[in-house]
Amino acid sequence: MSNFYKRLFSPLLALLLLCAAGGVLAQSYEQLYSDYRGSLYQIRLIELSSNSKAGLGSGFQISTDGLVATNYHVVSEAVHDPDKYALKYLSVDGKEGELELLDVDVINDLAILRQKGEPGSDFLRLASKSPSKGETIVSMGNPLDLGMTIVPGTYNGIAGGSFYDRIHFSGSINPGMSGGPVINRNGQVVGINVATAGNQISFLVPVDKLVALLLDYKKEATAGNGALELQPVISRQLHKNQQRIIDQVLAADWQLRPLGEAMVVGEIVPSIQCWGSSTDDEDEPVTQVAKGCTGQDVVFLSEDFDTGRVEYEFFWLEADDLRSSRFYSAYEENMSGFFPGNSAGEDDVTDFNCKQQFTSHPRNGHKIGANTSDKTDTAAGNDKEAQQQGQAEDEPAQATPPKASGKRDPVIARTSYCVRRYKDFPDLYDVFYVSLTVDQNNRALVSHFTLSGFTQESATAFTQKFASEIQWH
Repeated sequence: MSNFYKRLFSPLLALLLLCAAGGVLAQSYEQLYSDYRGSLYQIRLIELSSNSKAGLGSGFQISTDGLVATNYHVVSEAVHDPDKYALKYLSVDGKEGELELLDVDVINDLAILRQKGEPGSDFLRLASKSPSKGETIVSMGNPLDLGMTIVPGTYNGIAGGSFYDRIHFSGSINPGMSGGPVINRNGQVVGINVATAGNQISFLVPVDKLVALLLDYKKEATAGNGALELQPVISRQLHKNQQRIIDQVLAADWQLRPLGEAMVVGEIVPSIQCWGSSTDDEDEPVTQVAKGCTGQDVVFLSEDFDTGRVEYEFFWLEADDLRSSRFYSAYEENMSGFFPGNSAGEDDVTDFNCKQQFTSHPRNGHKIGANTSDKTDTAAGNDKEAQQQGQAEDEPAQATPPKASGKRDPVIARTSYCVRRYKDFPDLYDVFYVSLTVDQNNRALVSHFTLSGFTQESATAFTQKFASEIQWH
């Protein structure tokens, strides 16, 4: 064969092989769907007064006795308001039925339900091992109420930079597919659809989390506990999760980064990422350099309530031509926009209860916690009765600024520490902390953090660590 025909034949052969492979893959996807379609359901949240759909998701049967798995966020409204909402399923063949909510895992966004009446005969088996990286897996679900869809994609292992295990899936998960199964070539479930970042980047809950939830439920059922009270279950999960996060954060090596005349906290753990910005507008009286750090994870509790956040930020403010009063007026105006990092309604949390005091810290590279006033601990740890009652103080406690002494005056800061209690989980709090230095006429450091869904003990430990790590030149 001449070189000309070799050059012509090679790309033609490659194209023919590619087309043939594509046809085989298409047939295999079609076969997968045909084999397992009977296990797939649309999950419907029904508002009882109107008897109409209030939300949609996907689910799949996992046992012969009619157990169905989906995402917690698909059914959360029925968890919190069972008198207003009911759950129903719709099979791919048009069969409708009611669902009973059995157990949930809010940390991994999972729920187990049971079909009322005669269960379906088909179910999906749960894989005992993870796919190989690069392996093709297939997501199934009902996007936008358009009917069951299959979406092939690539298994890319567990995504980094998260407090929680999530599979990175190269495929498009769309609204309505939440809670649907992702299966391997053998039809075994390897993950559950949960979230998308767009551009073929999606995330799945690993199937081992569903296996663990299923085992927990069966253990309770075997013990004769019947239908579980879900609020205590959720409370235990939130407590365990916040302890795991705070242990991981406090055990980490807190690296410091320069900001103005201070050294401030950088990225503590891989799941917290930091970003920076600065102002360079000559018309602004105060220049500002900012560093903000936030966790990439959140625990969904309801449409208006999330938790599990860890966020902190720092601002270095400086002005050359302003008198002290004008400088502090300008930066107080700049700093008035602080707010809690998580969303919560008045039915979810109490009002914030706040304490304020002044603290004194040494310079010359020492950590500021080395000589911190005892009143900092008071703000962080005491006044528990008021916190539990959720009382907002009209006049937060004030303290007189410490007097400077020595060759180099210490750093003096005004600190506010605020908490609000969770009404359904009374041992958990949102914490809001702001510290503003006030010892220089035209320079200041603002330190701020928010924690959501932590115990008083965890919040106090974080506050003391956070305040003590900052250093001064």
